[in-house]
This record gives sequence, C-alpha cells and structure tokens, in this order.
Amino acid sequence: MLLRVGVFLITLSGLVFEIGLTRIYSATIWYHFAFVVISMALLGWGLGGLAVHLLKRTWPLSPLTMDKAAAFALLYALAIPGCLWILVRYPFEIDRLPLYFLAPLVPFFLGGMALSIVFDLHRAIAGSLYFADLLGASLGAVTVTVLLQTMGGEASLLIAAAAPMCAAACLSPRVRLAGIAGAVVMAAAAVTNGSTGLFHVIPGTIKAMRRQMEERPGARVAQTGWNAYSRIDAVEGIGGPFLARLYIDSDAWTSILPWSGKLDELHELRDSYRALPFRLTPRGNTLVIGPGGGSDVLAALASGSRTVTAVELNPLMIQFVRHYGERAGDIYNRPEVEIVYSEGRNFISRTDRKFDTIFLGFVDSWASVASGGLSLSENYLYTTQAFRAYYDHLTDDGVLVILRWDMDIPRLISNSVALLGVDEAAKRAVVLKEKRSSPADPPQMLFMLRKRPFTPAETAAMVTDWTMANPFIVPGRQAPPPFDDLLGGKTSMAAYEAASPKLVGPVFDDSPFYFAVERPWGMPEQIARRLFNWLLAPSLGLLAVFSAFGKPRGGRVAPYASSIVYFAALGFGFIAVELALLQHLTLLLGHPIFTLSVLLFTLLAAGGVGSAVSGRVAPRLACLIVAVLGAVEALALPRLVPLLLPLPLAGRVAIAIIVIAPLGFVMGMPFPRGLQSTGRGALPAPPFYWGLNGIMSVVGSVTTVFVALTLGFQAAMLVGCACYVMAALVSRTALT
Repeated sequence: MLLRVGVFLITLSGLVFEIGLTRIYSATIWYHFAFVVISMALLGWGLGGLAVHLLKRTWPLSPLTMDKAAAFALLYALAIPGCLWILVRYPFEIDRLPLYFLAPLVPFFLGGMALSIVFDLHRAIAGSLYFADLLGASLGAVTVTVLLQTMGGEASLLIAAAAPMCAAACLSPRVRLAGIAGAVVMAAAAVTNGSTGLFHVIPGTIKAMRRQMEERPGARVAQTGWNAYSRIDAVEGIGGPFLARLYIDSDAWTSILPWSGKLDELHELRDSYRALPFRLTPRGNTLVIGPGGGSDVLAALASGSRTVTAVELNPLMIQFVRHYGERAGDIYNRPEVEIVYSEGRNFISRTDRKFDTIFLGFVDSWASVASGGLSLSENYLYTTQAFRAYYDHLTDDGVLVILRWDMDIPRLISNSVALLGVDEAAKRAVVLKEKRSSPADPPQMLFMLRKRPFTPAETAAMVTDWTMANPFIVPGRQAPPPFDDLLGGKTSMAAYEAASPKLVGPVFDDSPFYFAVERPWGMPEQIARRLFNWLLAPSLGLLAVFSAFGKPRGGRVAPYASSIVYFAALGFGFIAVELALLQHLTLLLGHPIFTLSVLLFTLLAAGGVGSAVSGRVAPRLACLIVAVLGAVEALALPRLVPLLLPLPLAGRVAIAIIVIAPLGFVMGMPFPRGLQSTGRGALPAPPFYWGLNGIMSVVGSVTTVFVALTLGFQAAMLVGCACYVMAALVSRTALT
C-alpha cells in the first residue's frame, strides 16, 4: 500500500506542478508559451525513463533499489522550489527563453526516474501501479484548481513539492524522516509565502503591465488574485481617468472608470466611439459578453439601454470591480445590470432570451488554457456557429457588435458571408474605423451585423452624422477591395481566400483558431520554427537514437521493432484523443478549465480502473475498442453537443462523464498490459518504454495542433484512433 501511495503522490504532484506552472508562465511570458511547461513535463517524464534504462545498461553492477527511487523522489521535490527560485531570480527576458524551457525539465526528469525505477522493480503489478499513477494524476487535476484559487500560483508549486517528499517517505524507510520533515517545511513555506514574499514571480519585460508600470513610477499593484485560468492585478496610478487598470495575466487589460452612479454624468461616454452602435437600438435590452472593468456596460447605460446582461467568465473580474464600490458607481450591483458567470458562447447557446444589442468588445484575453498539450488560442466566440447563435438571439431589429482591430475585418466578413450568403451579408454588415489624431495610436474597428438589412437612411446617418468614425464597409455605399468584389458577388469565397496573403476564410467550431492567420500553418513562422527546432525535432531525434540502440543484444529484431511501434502509437494516440476530446467538450460545459478538470479527472480515474483490470483483456482488443469508441465520438460529438446545450449544468456534466469514462477505461489498459511483457527476450525493461511513451506524447501534442489548425479537431481525434489501430496490428508480435 505504501508503494502505491508513493506513486499516487508523485503523479498528483506532477499534475499540480505542471498546471500551476502553466499559470505562472502565462502571467510572465507569452500566453502561447504556457504549452512549454506541458511539453517539458511529457518530455521530462520520458527522459527519466530513458535515463534509468541507460543506467541499467551502463552500470549493471549497481542494481536499482527502492532506496534509489526514494532518493530521486526527494531530488524531484527539491527541484520544484529550485525551478520556482530560478523564475523569481531571473524574470523573463527574451534572451532567457532557453532557461525557461530547461528549468521545468529538471524536476520532471527526476520524477520520471523515480517512477521508472518503481515500475521496473515491480513490473509484475504494473496494472495496479498504473492505477495509482492515473488516480494521482486525476486528483491532481482537480486539486490544482482549488490550490490556485485559494493560495495562488507560487504557493501551489510549493505544495506540489510537499507531495513527493511524502512519497519518498512511503518508498523507503531510510529517508522517511527526511521526507516528512521536508514536506512540513514545504507546506509551511506555501502557507506563509503571501506574507514573506519569498517566492514572488514578476512579469517579464515583454508584458504590458511591467512596461507601463516602469513608465509611471507612481503606479502600484493594489491587489492580486489567482484562479485556475488567470492572474489579475489591479494597478492604481497608471494614468488616465481610471480608478484602476485590471491586467489579465500581466498583459491584456481593462479599466475601471470613476463614476458617481448618476447616468447624466456619462455624457462623454454616451458620445464616444464605442457607444455609436447603441444609437441603432435606443431603449433596448443589451447583452455584453466579457464586460471586464465595465466600460461597455456604462456605454450601454449611458446610451439608454433599459437592461444590460453582462456575461463574465472570470469571477475575479467582477470581484475586483465590486471592490471599488461607490467610487465605480456600484456598476455591477445596479438593478438594471444582471451579472451572469458563464462563457459567452455557452450562455448564448443556452438562453431563450433575445436582445436588441449583443456587444463583444475585445473579449478575449491572452490567458493560457491548460489543455494537456499545445494550445494556440482556440476561441469559440468568433466562429461561424457562434455568429449563428448571436444572430438567432437578436430581436427583429437587433444588431451584433464586435469591437476589435482592423486586422479582424477579413474574417468577420468571411463569417458573415458563410452565415448568410453574399447577398444578405452585403445588406447587413457594416464596418467603421475610429478616427484617431495620432498615427501611433491604432484605430479601433466596429463591426456590426444587423438582423434586418440596413435602410438607406441609416447608412446615410452613419456616413454623415457619425463623425467619430470613418465608414469602411457600408451597404449600398462603399467597400474597398477585395471586399467590394466579394460582397458584390464578383468573386467567390475560394478566390477571395486564395488571393489573400493571410488566412482570411471563415472559422468553424471544429478548428476555432480565429487568430491563426499566418500561412501555411496559421501560426507565426517563428512559433512554428521554435516548435519544430526546440520540441519536435529533438523529440524525434531522441526517438531515433534510442530506438536504434535500445535493443538488447541477441534479441530478435521483429518483436523489438513492433514494440517500438506499439508504445509509440499509444503515446501519440492517447494525447491526440485527449486534446481533441477536450475541445469537443469545452463548448458543452462552457468553461475551458472546468472542462479540463472534468476531462482529466474522469479520463485518468477511469483509466486507472482500466489498468487495474488490464490483465483480463488482450491488448489487441483494448486498442481496437479505443479506436472504435474514439471514432464514433469524433463523428458524433460535433452534431450532439449543440443539441445538449439547453440542459442544466449538472446534466451536461453527467453526459460529459458518460462520454469520457468508457473511453478512459479502455485507454488505461494497453500500456500497463504491454509493460508486463517487457524486460525479457528482445524487449528492454519498462523504463525504456516509459521514456518512449513520454517522448511520443510530446510529438503527439505538437502534431495534433498542426492537424487541428489545418484539418480540424475531428480529424485530429481520428488520427489518434488510427494510432490505436496501429498498436493493435503490432501487439501480437510486440508482446509475445
């Protein structure tokens, strides 16, 4: 039992450390580099297994023992605060990017060595050990959400270090006292970190919050809050007519305006550029998705909206605004303002209400979504299906308004054409650009899509009376190239897309990468190059080297080669199915981190149960069942999820568990069943395959996003299912 508890604690710590570190990385460097943590985790676990394999071959006279496993668990625990200290001591600068890649690799590498030794010494009970492994990981995925909410990012990592200290105490009596003492020290450091400030990471130089605070010496952080999907800092003294500026993950920001609560004092905001669309629906009912500091809510109230429904994903945002109380006009406590805690797309798909104005003003932030792999800003707010949901929830005279930058115009127009067709989109879509006096201050863009065609009188008023805006696309009046030919029916959507140097076509739920506009992959070339040079190429190189030299002497080639394919396919297939399943269910549950918790907990817990009974099911059969179940879900979920959105949250969670659990149960069988056949004949010992599986998880996570960007998540999930078919085909040769 102590052995299983030790494995449980190591993997629980691994998930807490992994996801907690993604939050810290998102708050200190670019949001899209948060995936580095997860990739380094997968790579570190795998390299730990390969290192144990090499130790066995290089020093055969120094046998592996549980004392050594406990020692590596202690080193893993100590490496976590060591990694955190590096991040505190060396705030991010672009030249330090390799350091931020390597720092988390060391703890995961040591943790991988500890686990590999345990699995190697106790391969006969690999199924029950894998059960403890997956159960620990599943509870870690839930625990980290609570820790981030209650203790913050840095303290969560210190708690993660306490768990492997306890694990070392379970694995070996020799280090029991040291392990328990270390766990107490780590827990005490976590509890007191808020007051001592011993571990406190600060944003990197590339972050807007740090730059703007350095430019204004009087600025100060008034309060900071963490949860599982963002860190929010309220900065006062930043300049301008603001009570405070709220920074989401130190970069995207929204402002809290001073207000007495009297509507007649909002005349400047009523006459501002962002309030122009409310002239089309006076005295209407308004929906604001992503209200942030409240500027759009104030604009709606100032313009005469009878009611404002504000849908906010992040409870911290509302909490921070309410903190300013009467100084901010108690904006989120007013009777005409309703606060709904939900993801905007999920809310609009479930409600039966209709609105005169649906307003999205710079809704997205640059916070990471800790998705279990690479996540490049998937966004379900700007897909064609989202436009359909907004359009269907407008009154007959209603208007959808999106406030963003002019770079968004091509895709917003494409979505409108995909939704309504060229003729109707040309009558209903308007694009205006803000007039700015300074060329250095980029103008904002207002996109409007009305439920009915705009009348000539309305378009004339926009051109002549809306003096704060420059008309860019106005029905029946003007549209610059290439929009004139597209909206005029002179060119097709395919030709419009082909002629553009960027990816400008409509975006759909199956590949919701609205911001992926760089050809050919959607992501900027430097990111694609870094993915290949720093993750994909090294992982494939390691795979080739260890596959070439890992075969025991004298063993037959066919079983060994088949085993390589078997475990590689499992590593790739598992992460591909997991990532695709996460995306399919995010829309259903309405909250990416809540979805992640439900998915990982259910998938890993069910997988743990499957591993415990894996000896009763042939690996070939288990792999084929995974492939069939996964393929059915890949084909069915895109059609099923929209039909289930009206259900209450409890019902949607129950359906998600029903979808995940059978798949997770069977996915937990092939890996431990395969490990039981290793370590004899032509097959190396379990640590080798542990490492192989980890490396292929990295390859799979990166490849899955490339597939999703180009072909969609449905295709990515089917690729994962194909990997399980491949594993089934070679299982008899590999595991005989």
